[in-house]
Amino acid sequence: MSYRELKRRVRERLLEGDTEGLAALAVEHPRTISALISFSYDKESAIAWRAIEAVGPVVREVTERSAAAGRNIVQRLLWSITEESGGIGWSAVEMLGEAVRSRPDDFCDLIPIIIGLYEEPIFRPGVLYAICRISERAAVPAAPVRELISEALADRDPEVRGRALLALQCLARTAGIEIPGSVGDLTGDGSRIRIYRDGVMTETTVGELARELVPAG
Repeated sequence: MSYRELKRRVRERLLEGDTEGLAALAVEHPRTISALISFSYDKESAIAWRAIEAVGPVVREVTERSAAAGRNIVQRLLWSITEESGGIGWSAVEMLGEAVRSRPDDFCDLIPIIIGLYEEPIFRPGVLYAICRISERAAVPAAPVRELISEALADRDPEVRGRALLALQCLARTAGIEIPGSVGDLTGDGSRIRIYRDGVMTETTVGELARELVPAG
């Protein structure tokens, strides 16, 4: 199968939400992961986030058949965010989070690596997204995560602040992390951001996300 045809099939399955079909395709055609990466760059589109989410089922299916093949996918994503790769790895952090979420026993060693990537401003939204997703299936280290969230809530980038609030919604439920008082200071933050939630892209404000976490009255 040509790569062009493979991309067409991957796109078709993404639009249909057919993650099982994507996983089966990846087992037969390893370049499926390349196609998913190519669809993940434009985070203003829902299909990019579907491509990111699809990495979980793909890695799970590939790893179940070959642990080495699954690890190779993860290593490729890690490589894409290094200076040596010559690229930026725009969505690699989010994809790494999906890989850990899909097979926490196999890839739990990536959790501290993902958290450490927060030091790079370009990766901060992705790290916050990944921590939330991982926490739904595996334990995350509470102390460094609390510190990271605290820093993110005060970040100058509204996307980071918004992603921190979304992560808090998740972590309060999955890891019992308390909502810090500083969230209340963000309820009036009118910075507009676009987020992917519940399968759709929506536009909201940082303040609206903060108000979801602060009890009325």
